[in-house]
Amino acid sequence: MSNDDMPDEYEEQRRREIEVQKARQKKIREKVPGRRATGKAKAGDIDAVLDEIKDEWAIVTDPDFNPVDLALQLLDDSSLGKDMDSFRRTKDMLSRAMKGSVDKHYQAFNAALPHHSSLLSHLDATQSQIKDARNSLQEAKETLGSKRGDLVQLWARNQTVEEMMRILDQIEHLKSVPDALESLILEKRLLQAAALLIRSLKLINKTDMLEVGAVSDLRSYLVGQETTLRDILVDELHSHLYLKSFWCESRWTVYNPSQQTFATQGTSEDGDGSDGQGRPLSISSPISPTAPGRTTRLARYLNDLALRPNDPPFDVNDSNYRHSLSGIGLNASTSSSNGLSAYASSSNASQPRNPEADSFAYIEMLLESLAILGKLGTGLDIVAQKLSSEIFTLIEVTIEEVSERAEYGRRGSMIGMMDSGSTTGRPTDLSMLLTPAITSNALGIAGVAVAAAMQASPMNARRTIMDATSLRLTALESSTKVLDQEILKDFFWTLYSKLIAVSEGLRVVYEVANRIGSRRDYKDSSGTKPGALFPLEEVWAPIQAEVRTLLSDYITDEEQGAISGRNPISSINEVLREGRFNRDKGKPIFRFADTDTKFATKALRQHEEELTRVLKDTVPGLVQGSENALQATLAAVGTDDRLMGTGQHHRTLVHPNAFHVSVLFQPTLAFLDRISDVLPAGLEAARASSAVLDEFVLKVYLPQLEDKVSALFHQTVTSPDAFEPDPASLALSPKPLVKASVQLMALINSLCVMLRTTPFHRENYSRLILTVIGKFYQRCSDRFYDLVSVKGEDGSSEDDSRIALAAQWAQKAELGPCLSELLKALSGDTAAATKQHLCRQETHLENSLLGEGAVSKHDLIASIRNVSALASLYHSVTWFASQLEALKGSSNEAISVTSPLRLEPSSALSPTSPYLPIIAPVQPNEQLSLPLSSAMAMRFQALHMTYVQLAELILYTIRIDVRCRVIHHLDLALRHGIYRIEREAAEPDPHIIDLNTELGNSEASLTSTLPEVQRKFVFEGMGHLMQHLLISNARYILSANDLGIKKMMRNMLALQQNIKTITDDNHSTEFDRAKRYYSLFLLPPPDMLDTVRQKQEFTFDEYKAILDLKCGVHPNQVSGAAQAADRNYNMYLIELHGLELENSAEGSS
Repeated sequence: MSNDDMPDEYEEQRRREIEVQKARQKKIREKVPGRRATGKAKAGDIDAVLDEIKDEWAIVTDPDFNPVDLALQLLDDSSLGKDMDSFRRTKDMLSRAMKGSVDKHYQAFNAALPHHSSLLSHLDATQSQIKDARNSLQEAKETLGSKRGDLVQLWARNQTVEEMMRILDQIEHLKSVPDALESLILEKRLLQAAALLIRSLKLINKTDMLEVGAVSDLRSYLVGQETTLRDILVDELHSHLYLKSFWCESRWTVYNPSQQTFATQGTSEDGDGSDGQGRPLSISSPISPTAPGRTTRLARYLNDLALRPNDPPFDVNDSNYRHSLSGIGLNASTSSSNGLSAYASSSNASQPRNPEADSFAYIEMLLESLAILGKLGTGLDIVAQKLSSEIFTLIEVTIEEVSERAEYGRRGSMIGMMDSGSTTGRPTDLSMLLTPAITSNALGIAGVAVAAAMQASPMNARRTIMDATSLRLTALESSTKVLDQEILKDFFWTLYSKLIAVSEGLRVVYEVANRIGSRRDYKDSSGTKPGALFPLEEVWAPIQAEVRTLLSDYITDEEQGAISGRNPISSINEVLREGRFNRDKGKPIFRFADTDTKFATKALRQHEEELTRVLKDTVPGLVQGSENALQATLAAVGTDDRLMGTGQHHRTLVHPNAFHVSVLFQPTLAFLDRISDVLPAGLEAARASSAVLDEFVLKVYLPQLEDKVSALFHQTVTSPDAFEPDPASLALSPKPLVKASVQLMALINSLCVMLRTTPFHRENYSRLILTVIGKFYQRCSDRFYDLVSVKGEDGSSEDDSRIALAAQWAQKAELGPCLSELLKALSGDTAAATKQHLCRQETHLENSLLGEGAVSKHDLIASIRNVSALASLYHSVTWFASQLEALKGSSNEAISVTSPLRLEPSSALSPTSPYLPIIAPVQPNEQLSLPLSSAMAMRFQALHMTYVQLAELILYTIRIDVRCRVIHHLDLALRHGIYRIEREAAEPDPHIIDLNTELGNSEASLTSTLPEVQRKFVFEGMGHLMQHLLISNARYILSANDLGIKKMMRNMLALQQNIKTITDDNHSTEFDRAKRYYSLFLLPPPDMLDTVRQKQEFTFDEYKAILDLKCGVHPNQVSGAAQAADRNYNMYLIELHGLELENSAEGSS
């Protein structure tokens, strides 16, 4: 480009800038509201003038304005021209407006001029400085382009000095490593210690550092610290795996009385389905987040572990670590989501919490530290090798803890007994083992106890009826001592809680080890394959074996002949019984593991120190590591399986008993249920562990239980007072119950409780309960027939099968519906007419059954005492049946067919079952139930129906027997009573007196033994029966006179008064009809016939009987040869026949 073209280009650019400026000003004028003709500007203002110019002289505002055209238009006077005056006026207004603006803003205009000149001077100075800088740069370029030989030597010397300084810095850093390493180890910052140690070893083993002899001792120290740190890591891992550390106490809990399940440790907000950071559980979590109640600390940890990136916490090849040995340079190389980054941070401003507080994260840190050391495989091998001995030690420690608590509980109970008379009372927290499940003296019924859970309120409320489901049979519930049961619960619940914590730790080790082994850059000195670092199935086997051994130890009693693996050491008794010493080679003579480890270490300390000193003096090469080797050897003596023997056992806290199995069901199955969630293949392992319980229940426990139940049943029903009423049973029922019913109900309740806590072979339990129910029905039936059996008429007992007439009639099909309807009518609000109709129907049926015969004394139940016993038996049977119905009714609740609680096979454990058998927690005051299969339910329903039928038979027999007594005594009063007397009788007939006496005794005994409705049922319609018998049996009176009829009226009055005291029926107790009947005797025969002619109230036979009695006809004579005292007797009889025929004709028409 030439210099001539530059001005043209500048002018063109200047022109474009002017155009752009004009366009910008135009837009501003269009957008600014003050520039618009809004009509609001004041006259004379520059804005008003501009608005007027825009409106009238817009041509002058045009960028292409030509003043010549405007001048011509102003000079043109035609209509096409412009107004010169208006133009001038506008010009003047504009001039004045501009003059006013200048006058107003002259100071600002004046100040702008020096600013403008100052700006120009600054621009000139800047231009000169730029020229000087350009000249200086050109001079520097020329100077740097020249060559100098001395600079090369200076650069080489600088490099040598820097290398020397680097080596000196590294040596200085390595000198401070031991102190920093010990500080990190003391602070339990083992991950940083491992990273620092490995980086220091890599640094000190570099080629340039190997030539420095001053660091050789330090190198040896660091190599030794590598082994020491590995041992420390393994020890710390053992401390947290086997709960030796104080920080692990939150992972397990001590047994709590009435505990039914394991508390979920470490849940957040009671299982809100999130982890500790509020993050929802992952669907791909190793533990399903959808499982109810499974949001445990382990679940949240494993979910967090699965969501974190699988990166190593430190880069041991990082060379920037030496800037700080306190941990500042040991920050995690991964993102902040890594859970171990909290341990890598070493901010001195805020002290972090103890790293052991979170046990799972601490275990992960230990494993990461071992991986950094390259000793992960070796460390896990040591863990697997020592697992058996550590579990054995854990169990022994738990045994000691439980033993101390049990001893403390015994002392506390003795102190409480001695201080029971004091007003302060003993503390409630002396021991948790003093809460028995049952209280045997709550009712005062022999052999019957009350469940402690049912005694929330004292029994001081008057006539308070206790729920029968709270009854327990002491002999069955106390098959093992309550204290022994509580000790067992304390031991197994506490031990299982610890084993669950151990299993969770092992699961964490398994997951973290596999996670570390799956990294691409993972290397280990042991050469173990990454997938086989920690085989959890093999590690679980020793724990499973210990659990099986413990269960076998406590439920298998060798003295009862059961095969057991306990007492592996041959006893003196075994040697003496065999007659010659033939020792079992499978039983070791002694075990090193039985010795006290602490005592052995203390005793051997002196010898160990002496041996170490001799080794140092004689063989210096063996001095290094000799102490560790010796300690490892001594420790291995107590843990070597070959020395301990296989199948080792612990001392038992209580004597073994087969009935302990019911105590061990709940904790064992709760433990296995948790294990099935903790272990990856936990369900199969839990099934294998529960197999020992299943086999024991089937082969040992159930046969012993059946024998014991059979013995208890026989003892209950064969005792002399088995069917005697027990006054203490008034706490269970308004009327006393027989002892056998209460005791057997307690037995059934106890069996239901066992069934409730037994997941194995539940159908066998149900079958045993139904067997007890069936046998008791047979005993009740036998008792009924014993009470209603009667002797022959000659007093002999040859015909033992003969039963009372009432029992025979009660079993008649004709009477059953009538009596059933009458009982229903009395239970409801049925009208009195219906009851009277049913009573008349019953009387008619009984007359038809009796026929022309009579009820003799030998047809009645032997005594009123037997009737009272029948009433007690009836009430006991109905109460027993109602309790059975309650058991069955509560067991009909809907339970899923696939639920673990409704497994129909004989064993609740089946190979194809998708569930592990579990026991649902028993809630306080939970209703007992009797779960039955469909076939068992049908059998139960049949048994219940037999009880109902037996109760009806007993009640009907009582009612009919009372009526038979009425028939018997009234028959005697009419057949053998004397009604032809010379003077008025002062008392009723003796047979009437006997009848009233028996009725009074019956009423008194039945009132105390029968409920009110059943007592009314027994005596309902008694007045109607008596009135019917007095009228229908009048034909048996031999002779009578007016005074005899008055005696009959006195008999009716005595019966009336007695019936009124017994029943509330005023209609059938007045004997009006019978009185009218016997009043006919006081009338002459013609007047009597006139009365019949007017209204025939009685039957022909009844009129004939009173006519025969009036005319003196003897009832025992043949009618054809009857001799009447009245000669008109035949005429009266013919007329009576005629009246009967007339009445029959009228009735038929």
